[in-house]
Amino acid sequence: MMRYILLYPPTINTEDLKGINIVDVRKCKYTEIDIIDDPEKVIKILGVPIKIVNVKEEEESFPELFFNCRFWEAHEVLEEVWRKETDEKRRKYLQALILLCASMIHYLKGHEKVSDDLINKALSLISELPEDILPLLYVSVALNT
Repeated sequence: MMRYILLYPPTINTEDLKGINIVDVRKCKYTEIDIIDDPEKVIKILGVPIKIVNVKEEEESFPELFFNCRFWEAHEVLEEVWRKETDEKRRKYLQALILLCASMIHYLKGHEKVSDDLINKALSLISELPEDILPLLYVSVALNT
């Protein structure tokens, strides 16, 4: 079975989603219903979504995902790049961005302590990098994801 993310307005009620294999429901700019199931099951209950993302087929850039509050997908895009990266400074920067995304996911779920811990780890990693290369790292990551 394929994995999909269905994007709905943030005000949609997801309580009636019974019998659907749900990975997670995340709310920010959109309500993201992350499923490993047939999207038609969700559509029958909630109506047509704003967008359906086939997680394996659709690729969007990190900045686009991040600035649309789609932190889980942004995290996954960066993780793929991080796994292949060999430059230690760039790896550290990518890891910090991954932690920032994870922090936002936890914050939106009301896990403020976990969110704070993750953001502190991200800031610690960034503080280890030379300040003059940070803008270059951001541009490099933004263009290559």
